[in-house]
Amino acid sequence: MLKLFRDDRKVAGIIAIAGLLGLLLANTIADFAHQIEGLHYISELALALFFFMIGLELKTEMTHGVFAKKSALLVPGLAAVLGALVPAGLYFLVTRDDPIASSGWAIPMATDATFAIAVFALFGSRMPNGSRQFLLALAIVDDLFAIAVIAIFLRTDVMTALLVTGSALLGMLVPNRFTDRVMKPLIPINNAIVLPLYAFCALAIQLDTNVVAVVGSTVGFAVLLRVVGKTAGISLGAYLGSKFVKDPLPFSTYFRISVLGGIGFTVAFFVNDLVFAKQEEFHKQAIVASLVAGLVSAGLAAITLRAGKK
Repeated sequence: MLKLFRDDRKVAGIIAIAGLLGLLLANTIADFAHQIEGLHYISELALALFFFMIGLELKTEMTHGVFAKKSALLVPGLAAVLGALVPAGLYFLVTRDDPIASSGWAIPMATDATFAIAVFALFGSRMPNGSRQFLLALAIVDDLFAIAVIAIFLRTDVMTALLVTGSALLGMLVPNRFTDRVMKPLIPINNAIVLPLYAFCALAIQLDTNVVAVVGSTVGFAVLLRVVGKTAGISLGAYLGSKFVKDPLPFSTYFRISVLGGIGFTVAFFVNDLVFAKQEEFHKQAIVASLVAGLVSAGLAAITLRAGKK
């Protein structure tokens, strides 16, 4: 049973089902979103485990993983940073005339590692050696960058700052000899309870708008631009970084993987809850746009990852 919650594809499926269930119940049961406000608050607190595991994973990769050789950090590091800055910049350009709407600039920054790796596992069999390692490294730096943005730039309260930054730092402080032993029992808890619960609560919104209206809205369109922004930013960052390392992957490989960057759920929803907590319409638009962007990116990634010779 525990193996089920260690398989990227199955975990992504469980999280997706939980989110769809929340969406279904919110649109069939009157006032459902308000009935589970307490559960939503609990799910946000439970994300401390998610951020703690990000810290643990980063510590593991820096000691005996993809970042053990520090030069290996350059390409995915630049790819992650530019992959976050470009969609944030596009968002701000679109929403700059509205101070409230523009405060959501951090929503399209982060890539959802669980879903991105799951899509890669399904369609990436033709990709060259080193591709998965690049994606994993990209996702880790991406998450770390998102944590820094939340802690430094977003106007969060003390509890949220401790939840995000404190949990991740705590994970990074675990001694090397204990990281694997600490992480092993926490993975199924995170994958089976924390992430599905948060997806369930985050998507428990009443959809009194349609996709066309969202695309036409300022916030919705700005979030949807993450499909283009993440692809362009990751590709550019990887290209620049590859100029300084020996035997980099082909640019076409970086580009094909960059499409996965448009998939953004957990951290995007968390940032959305922070910045648009009092703007219900903007909150809904950002949720729907993030879902559409994720689906579009997953579809495009399936095509690009399968392209080329095996």
